[in-house]
Amino acid sequence: MTIEKQWLSINPGTFVWTNKNIGLVYDSETFSSFRFKLSERILEICNELLCPSNLNSTIITSEDFSNINTLNWINTLVNIHNLGVLSRGDNKKPVSLKPILKLLNDADFYKYEHSNGVGGSIIKNIHELHFYINFSFFGNDIYFRQLPFPLRNGPSLGIDKILQFTQYCQNPFLLNVNLIGNLFTYPDYKELVEKIAGVVKHVTIKITYTDFASHKEELSEQTWPQNISFNVLSDSIPSELIGLQELNVSIFVVFLVFSEDGYNLINDLINDKPVYRDALIVPVYNGENISFFEDNIYTSREDMDEIKLTKREIFIHQALNSNDFGKLIILPDGNVYANVNFEPYGNIDDSPYSIVYKEITKGKSWLRIRNQEPCSNCIYQWLCPSPSNYELAIGKPNLCHIKV
Repeated sequence: MTIEKQWLSINPGTFVWTNKNIGLVYDSETFSSFRFKLSERILEICNELLCPSNLNSTIITSEDFSNINTLNWINTLVNIHNLGVLSRGDNKKPVSLKPILKLLNDADFYKYEHSNGVGGSIIKNIHELHFYINFSFFGNDIYFRQLPFPLRNGPSLGIDKILQFTQYCQNPFLLNVNLIGNLFTYPDYKELVEKIAGVVKHVTIKITYTDFASHKEELSEQTWPQNISFNVLSDSIPSELIGLQELNVSIFVVFLVFSEDGYNLINDLINDKPVYRDALIVPVYNGENISFFEDNIYTSREDMDEIKLTKREIFIHQALNSNDFGKLIILPDGNVYANVNFEPYGNIDDSPYSIVYKEITKGKSWLRIRNQEPCSNCIYQWLCPSPSNYELAIGKPNLCHIKV
Protein backbone atom coordinates (compact mmCIF):
# COMPACT_ATOMS: atom_id res chain seq x y z
CA MET A 1 0.00 0.00 0.00
CA THR A 2 1.36 3.41 -0.93
CA ILE A 3 1.69 5.84 1.94
CA GLU A 4 0.34 9.16 0.84
CA LYS A 5 2.21 11.13 3.44
CA GLN A 6 4.72 10.83 6.26
CA TRP A 7 5.82 13.04 9.10
CA LEU A 8 9.32 14.48 8.89
CA SER A 9 10.62 15.57 12.28
CA ILE A 10 14.08 16.90 13.07
CA ASN A 11 15.76 16.03 16.36
CA PRO A 12 15.63 18.33 19.39
CA GLY A 13 18.75 20.45 19.52
CA THR A 14 18.96 20.53 15.72
CA PHE A 15 19.22 23.92 14.06
CA VAL A 16 18.02 24.71 10.53
CA TRP A 17 19.38 27.81 8.82
CA THR A 18 18.65 29.08 5.31
CA ASN A 19 20.01 32.03 3.41
CA LYS A 20 19.55 32.88 -0.26
CA ASN A 21 20.00 29.56 -2.10
CA ILE A 22 21.91 27.67 0.62
CA GLY A 23 20.75 25.82 3.72
CA LEU A 24 22.46 24.20 6.69
CA VAL A 25 21.24 21.66 9.25
CA TYR A 26 23.33 21.30 12.42
CA ASP A 27 22.79 19.01 15.40
CA SER A 28 24.20 20.47 18.62
CA GLU A 29 24.19 17.08 20.36
CA THR A 30 25.99 14.92 17.78
CA PHE A 31 27.76 17.82 16.00
CA SER A 32 26.58 16.36 12.71
CA SER A 33 25.64 18.72 9.91
CA PHE A 34 25.17 19.06 6.21
CA ARG A 35 25.00 21.95 3.79
CA PHE A 36 22.71 21.86 0.78
CA LYS A 37 21.31 23.88 -2.09
CA LEU A 38 17.77 25.11 -1.68
CA SER A 39 15.15 24.16 -4.19
CA GLU A 40 11.75 25.78 -3.93
CA ARG A 41 10.28 22.71 -2.21
CA ILE A 42 13.22 22.12 0.14
CA LEU A 43 13.02 25.77 1.22
CA GLU A 44 9.31 25.30 1.86
CA ILE A 45 10.00 22.22 4.01
CA CYS A 46 12.70 24.10 5.97
CA ASN A 47 10.35 27.03 6.59
CA GLU A 48 7.69 24.63 7.87
CA LEU A 49 10.22 23.01 10.22
CA LEU A 50 11.30 26.46 11.42
CA CYS A 51 7.76 27.51 12.28
CA PRO A 52 7.49 27.26 16.11
CA SER A 53 3.87 26.09 16.01
CA ASN A 54 4.84 23.06 13.89
CA LEU A 55 7.05 21.68 16.70
CA ASN A 56 9.92 20.74 14.36
CA SER A 57 7.66 18.56 12.19
CA THR A 58 6.06 18.76 8.75
CA ILE A 59 4.25 16.56 6.25
CA ILE A 60 6.20 14.89 3.44
CA THR A 61 3.96 13.89 0.54
CA SER A 62 4.21 11.22 -2.15
CA GLU A 63 5.21 13.98 -4.60
CA ASP A 64 8.23 14.72 -2.42
CA PHE A 65 9.32 11.08 -2.55
CA SER A 66 8.95 11.04 -6.33
CA ASN A 67 11.17 14.11 -6.72
CA ILE A 68 14.76 12.89 -6.82
CA ASN A 69 16.21 16.15 -5.47
CA THR A 70 13.83 16.30 -2.51
CA LEU A 71 14.18 12.56 -1.86
CA ASN A 72 17.98 12.77 -1.76
CA TRP A 73 17.73 15.66 0.69
CA ILE A 74 15.40 13.69 2.98
CA ASN A 75 17.64 10.62 2.80
CA THR A 76 20.69 12.71 3.71
CA LEU A 77 18.86 14.31 6.60
CA VAL A 78 17.44 11.09 8.02
CA ASN A 79 19.61 8.18 6.94
CA ILE A 80 23.07 9.57 6.36
CA HIS A 81 23.38 12.23 9.06
CA ASN A 82 20.65 10.96 11.40
CA LEU A 83 19.33 14.49 11.94
CA GLY A 84 15.68 13.69 11.45
CA VAL A 85 13.03 10.98 11.71
CA LEU A 86 10.33 9.80 9.31
CA SER A 87 7.13 8.28 10.70
CA ARG A 88 3.84 7.15 9.18
CA GLY A 89 1.51 9.96 8.32
CA ASP A 90 -1.44 8.23 9.93
CA ASN A 91 0.33 8.31 13.30
CA LYS A 92 -0.07 11.15 15.75
CA LYS A 93 2.00 14.20 14.86
CA PRO A 94 5.47 13.90 16.46
CA VAL A 95 6.62 16.56 18.89
CA SER A 96 10.20 17.82 18.83
CA LEU A 97 11.01 21.01 20.71
CA LYS A 98 12.82 23.53 18.57
CA PRO A 99 15.93 25.14 20.15
CA ILE A 100 14.87 28.73 20.88
CA LEU A 101 16.95 31.33 22.64
CA LYS A 102 15.35 32.57 25.87
CA LEU A 103 17.15 35.28 27.77
CA LEU A 104 16.45 35.47 31.49
CA ASN A 105 17.63 39.08 31.70
CA ASP A 106 18.01 41.15 28.54
CA ALA A 107 18.34 44.90 27.92
CA ASP A 108 14.58 45.41 28.13
CA PHE A 109 14.51 43.71 31.54
CA TYR A 110 17.20 46.04 32.90
CA LYS A 111 15.48 49.08 31.38
CA TYR A 112 12.30 48.04 33.19
CA GLU A 113 14.15 47.62 36.49
CA HIS A 114 15.92 50.95 36.00
CA SER A 115 12.67 52.81 35.30
CA ASN A 116 11.25 51.41 38.53
CA GLY A 117 14.18 52.49 40.65
CA VAL A 118 15.71 49.03 41.11
CA GLY A 119 18.41 47.14 39.27
CA GLY A 120 21.17 46.03 41.60
CA SER A 121 21.17 42.62 39.91
CA ILE A 122 22.83 44.14 36.84
CA ILE A 123 26.14 44.08 38.74
CA LYS A 124 26.08 40.27 38.47
CA ASN A 125 27.05 40.71 34.81
CA ILE A 126 30.55 41.85 35.87
CA HIS A 127 32.77 38.77 35.66
CA GLU A 128 36.25 40.19 35.20
CA LEU A 129 38.09 43.46 35.88
CA HIS A 130 41.21 44.69 34.06
CA PHE A 131 43.14 47.42 35.88
CA TYR A 132 45.98 49.06 33.93
CA ILE A 133 47.82 50.03 37.10
CA ASN A 134 50.72 51.85 35.39
CA PHE A 135 52.90 51.78 32.28
CA SER A 136 55.97 49.84 31.16
CA PHE A 137 58.90 50.96 29.01
CA PHE A 138 58.34 47.66 27.21
CA GLY A 139 54.62 48.18 26.75
CA ASN A 140 52.99 48.46 23.34
CA ASP A 141 49.92 50.51 22.49
CA ILE A 142 49.20 48.45 19.34
CA TYR A 143 49.17 45.13 21.19
CA PHE A 144 47.01 46.68 23.90
CA ARG A 145 44.20 47.14 21.35
CA GLN A 146 44.09 43.38 20.76
CA LEU A 147 44.83 41.76 24.12
CA PRO A 148 45.62 42.79 27.71
CA PHE A 149 49.15 44.18 27.35
CA PRO A 150 50.90 46.98 29.30
CA LEU A 151 50.76 50.50 27.90
CA ARG A 152 53.90 52.34 26.83
CA ASN A 153 53.11 55.57 28.70
CA GLY A 154 50.71 56.82 31.33
CA PRO A 155 50.17 57.61 35.01
CA SER A 156 49.65 55.18 37.88
CA LEU A 157 46.17 54.23 39.00
CA GLY A 158 45.70 54.92 42.72
CA ILE A 159 45.48 51.92 45.03
CA ASP A 160 42.49 53.32 46.91
CA LYS A 161 40.54 53.76 43.68
CA ILE A 162 41.36 50.22 42.56
CA LEU A 163 40.22 48.72 45.85
CA GLN A 164 37.08 50.85 46.05
CA PHE A 165 35.97 50.07 42.50
CA THR A 166 36.62 46.36 43.06
CA GLN A 167 34.50 46.44 46.22
CA TYR A 168 31.64 48.16 44.37
CA CYS A 169 31.81 45.45 41.66
CA GLN A 170 31.65 42.57 44.14
CA ASN A 171 29.20 39.85 43.14
CA PRO A 172 29.18 36.02 43.08
CA PHE A 173 30.22 35.96 39.42
CA LEU A 174 33.27 38.23 39.67
CA LEU A 175 35.90 35.55 39.09
CA ASN A 176 39.11 37.37 38.25
CA VAL A 177 40.89 40.71 38.61
CA ASN A 178 43.79 41.47 36.26
CA LEU A 179 46.57 43.89 37.22
CA ILE A 180 48.33 45.01 34.02
CA GLY A 181 51.59 46.96 33.86
CA ASN A 182 54.97 46.79 35.59
CA LEU A 183 53.84 45.63 39.03
CA PHE A 184 57.28 46.11 40.59
CA THR A 185 57.44 49.83 39.84
CA TYR A 186 53.99 50.40 41.30
CA PRO A 187 54.05 52.13 44.71
CA ASP A 188 53.00 49.77 47.52
CA TYR A 189 52.51 46.89 45.10
CA LYS A 190 52.72 44.35 47.91
CA GLU A 191 49.81 46.03 49.68
CA LEU A 192 47.81 46.17 46.45
CA VAL A 193 48.32 42.47 45.70
CA GLU A 194 47.56 41.39 49.26
CA LYS A 195 44.36 43.45 49.54
CA ILE A 196 43.03 42.56 46.08
CA ALA A 197 43.75 38.88 46.68
CA GLY A 198 41.78 39.11 49.91
CA VAL A 199 38.51 40.21 48.29
CA VAL A 200 38.32 38.35 44.94
CA LYS A 201 38.59 34.73 43.89
CA HIS A 202 41.63 35.10 41.67
CA VAL A 203 44.15 37.76 40.66
CA THR A 204 46.22 37.62 37.48
CA ILE A 205 49.24 39.88 37.10
CA LYS A 206 50.02 40.60 33.43
CA ILE A 207 53.57 41.82 32.91
CA THR A 208 56.10 41.90 30.07
CA TYR A 209 58.78 39.22 30.00
CA THR A 210 61.55 41.84 30.34
CA ASP A 211 59.98 43.50 33.40
CA PHE A 212 59.37 40.10 34.93
CA ALA A 213 62.94 38.86 34.35
CA SER A 214 64.50 42.02 35.79
CA HIS A 215 62.68 41.49 39.10
CA LYS A 216 63.26 37.78 39.53
CA GLU A 217 65.02 38.33 42.85
CA GLU A 218 62.03 40.17 44.30
CA LEU A 219 59.77 37.42 43.02
CA SER A 220 61.76 34.69 44.70
CA GLU A 221 61.97 36.51 48.04
CA GLN A 222 58.30 37.29 48.39
CA THR A 223 55.51 35.00 49.58
CA TRP A 224 52.53 35.31 47.26
CA PRO A 225 48.87 34.60 48.08
CA GLN A 226 47.60 31.26 46.77
CA ASN A 227 45.08 32.88 44.43
CA ILE A 228 47.72 34.89 42.54
CA SER A 229 49.19 33.97 39.15
CA PHE A 230 51.42 35.72 36.62
CA ASN A 231 50.91 36.00 32.86
CA VAL A 232 54.34 36.81 31.45
CA LEU A 233 53.96 38.41 28.00
CA SER A 234 56.74 38.04 25.44
CA ASP A 235 56.78 39.37 21.87
CA SER A 236 60.08 37.67 21.05
CA ILE A 237 62.05 34.54 21.84
CA PRO A 238 63.73 35.10 25.24
CA SER A 239 67.53 35.36 25.14
CA GLU A 240 67.68 33.66 28.53
CA LEU A 241 65.39 31.32 30.41
CA ILE A 242 63.85 32.42 33.66
CA GLY A 243 63.89 29.79 36.39
CA LEU A 244 60.11 29.69 36.56
CA GLN A 245 60.02 26.46 38.53
CA GLU A 246 62.09 28.01 41.32
CA LEU A 247 59.44 30.62 42.12
CA ASN A 248 56.65 30.06 44.62
CA VAL A 249 53.85 31.39 42.42
CA SER A 250 51.92 30.13 39.38
CA ILE A 251 53.43 31.50 36.16
CA PHE A 252 52.16 31.17 32.60
CA VAL A 253 54.14 32.53 29.66
CA VAL A 254 52.19 34.07 26.76
CA PHE A 255 54.13 34.30 23.50
CA LEU A 256 52.96 36.80 20.90
CA VAL A 257 53.56 35.66 17.31
CA PHE A 258 53.43 37.63 14.07
CA SER A 259 54.38 35.08 11.41
CA GLU A 260 54.32 31.40 10.66
CA ASP A 261 58.08 31.17 11.14
CA GLY A 262 57.73 32.88 14.51
CA TYR A 263 55.03 30.42 15.50
CA ASN A 264 57.21 27.45 14.56
CA LEU A 265 60.18 28.80 16.55
CA ILE A 266 58.05 29.38 19.64
CA ASN A 267 56.36 26.01 19.27
CA ASP A 268 59.78 24.29 19.11
CA LEU A 269 60.87 26.21 22.22
CA ILE A 270 57.79 25.12 24.13
CA ASN A 271 58.31 21.49 23.12
CA ASP A 272 62.03 21.55 23.98
CA LYS A 273 61.84 23.36 27.33
CA PRO A 274 59.63 21.78 30.01
CA VAL A 275 59.58 25.10 31.86
CA TYR A 276 57.33 26.46 29.07
CA ARG A 277 54.99 23.47 28.85
CA ASP A 278 51.96 25.55 29.87
CA ALA A 279 52.81 28.49 27.61
CA LEU A 280 50.21 30.02 25.32
CA ILE A 281 50.75 31.26 21.76
CA VAL A 282 48.71 34.30 20.74
CA PRO A 283 48.73 35.81 17.22
CA VAL A 284 48.98 39.61 17.00
CA TYR A 285 48.34 41.88 14.03
CA ASN A 286 51.12 44.45 13.59
CA GLY A 287 49.83 46.22 10.48
CA GLU A 288 52.17 44.32 8.14
CA ASN A 289 51.32 40.64 8.65
CA ILE A 290 47.88 40.38 7.06
CA SER A 291 48.99 37.35 5.00
CA PHE A 292 49.81 35.49 8.24
CA PHE A 293 46.25 36.10 9.45
CA GLU A 294 44.71 35.19 6.10
CA ASP A 295 46.64 31.91 5.99
CA ASN A 296 46.30 30.88 9.62
CA ILE A 297 43.59 32.81 11.44
CA TYR A 298 40.83 33.46 8.90
CA THR A 299 37.88 31.05 9.00
CA SER A 300 37.41 28.65 6.10
CA ARG A 301 34.58 26.41 4.94
CA GLU A 302 36.57 23.42 6.22
CA ASP A 303 36.76 24.99 9.69
CA MET A 304 32.98 25.30 9.78
CA ASP A 305 32.50 21.69 8.70
CA GLU A 306 34.57 20.58 11.71
CA ILE A 307 32.95 22.88 14.27
CA LYS A 308 31.55 21.34 17.46
CA LEU A 309 29.30 23.70 19.37
CA THR A 310 26.66 22.86 21.94
CA LYS A 311 23.21 24.42 21.91
CA ARG A 312 24.26 26.68 24.79
CA GLU A 313 27.32 27.90 22.87
CA ILE A 314 25.23 28.72 19.81
CA PHE A 315 22.77 30.65 21.97
CA ILE A 316 25.69 32.60 23.45
CA HIS A 317 26.78 33.59 19.93
CA GLN A 318 23.24 34.78 19.21
CA ALA A 319 22.97 36.90 22.36
CA LEU A 320 26.34 38.30 23.44
CA ASN A 321 30.00 38.67 22.64
CA SER A 322 31.86 35.87 24.38
CA ASN A 323 35.16 37.79 24.11
CA ASP A 324 33.93 40.98 25.79
CA PHE A 325 30.89 40.15 27.88
CA GLY A 326 31.32 40.67 31.61
CA LYS A 327 34.63 42.54 31.33
CA LEU A 328 35.36 46.07 32.48
CA ILE A 329 38.71 47.67 31.63
CA ILE A 330 40.06 50.57 33.68
CA LEU A 331 42.93 52.57 32.20
CA PRO A 332 45.50 54.57 34.23
CA ASP A 333 43.54 57.79 33.61
CA GLY A 334 40.54 56.19 35.36
CA ASN A 335 38.31 55.82 32.30
CA VAL A 336 36.29 52.60 32.22
CA TYR A 337 35.72 50.63 29.02
CA ALA A 338 33.97 47.46 27.99
CA ASN A 339 36.40 47.31 25.06
CA VAL A 340 39.30 49.74 24.64
CA ASN A 341 38.56 50.10 20.93
CA PHE A 342 35.30 51.91 21.73
CA GLU A 343 34.46 54.93 23.83
CA PRO A 344 34.48 54.73 27.66
CA TYR A 345 31.17 54.53 29.50
CA GLY A 346 32.34 56.06 32.73
CA ASN A 347 35.15 56.69 35.15
CA ILE A 348 36.54 54.76 38.10
CA ASP A 349 34.80 57.28 40.38
CA ASP A 350 31.42 56.44 38.84
CA SER A 351 29.04 53.74 40.00
CA PRO A 352 29.69 50.38 38.28
CA TYR A 353 25.91 50.09 38.04
CA SER A 354 25.70 53.15 35.77
CA ILE A 355 28.59 51.91 33.62
CA VAL A 356 27.15 48.43 33.12
CA TYR A 357 23.68 49.83 32.48
CA LYS A 358 25.04 52.07 29.71
CA GLU A 359 26.96 49.19 28.16
CA ILE A 360 24.00 46.78 28.14
CA THR A 361 21.50 49.35 26.85
CA LYS A 362 23.67 51.47 24.54
CA GLY A 363 27.07 49.82 24.22
CA LYS A 364 28.93 48.28 21.31
CA SER A 365 30.97 45.60 23.04
CA TRP A 366 29.15 43.16 25.30
CA LEU A 367 26.32 42.60 22.82
CA ARG A 368 28.42 42.84 19.64
CA ILE A 369 27.31 39.80 17.64
CA ARG A 370 27.35 38.73 14.00
CA ASN A 371 24.08 40.40 13.04
CA GLN A 372 25.66 42.81 10.54
CA GLU A 373 26.55 42.25 6.89
CA PRO A 374 28.19 40.20 5.53
CA CYS A 375 27.81 37.77 8.46
CA SER A 376 24.03 38.26 8.60
CA ASN A 377 23.84 36.80 5.07
CA CYS A 378 25.79 33.64 5.92
CA ILE A 379 24.37 30.30 7.08
CA TYR A 380 27.38 29.91 9.39
CA GLN A 381 26.44 33.15 11.16
CA TRP A 382 25.91 31.60 14.61
CA LEU A 383 28.56 28.89 14.34
CA CYS A 384 31.37 31.44 13.91
CA PRO A 385 33.16 32.77 17.00
CA SER A 386 32.05 36.12 18.37
CA PRO A 387 33.61 39.21 16.73
CA SER A 388 37.04 39.88 18.22
CA ASN A 389 39.51 42.72 18.53
CA TYR A 390 41.35 41.31 15.52
CA GLU A 391 38.53 42.48 13.25
CA LEU A 392 38.76 45.94 14.79
CA ALA A 393 42.55 46.06 14.41
CA ILE A 394 42.48 44.88 10.80
CA GLY A 395 39.43 46.95 9.90
CA LYS A 396 37.22 44.16 8.57
CA PRO A 397 33.78 43.02 9.76
CA ASN A 398 35.00 39.43 9.86
CA LEU A 399 38.08 37.30 9.31
CA CYS A 400 36.64 34.83 6.87
CA HIS A 401 37.30 33.15 3.52
CA ILE A 402 33.68 32.01 3.11
CA LYS A 403 31.82 33.78 0.33
CA VAL A 404 28.12 34.50 0.89
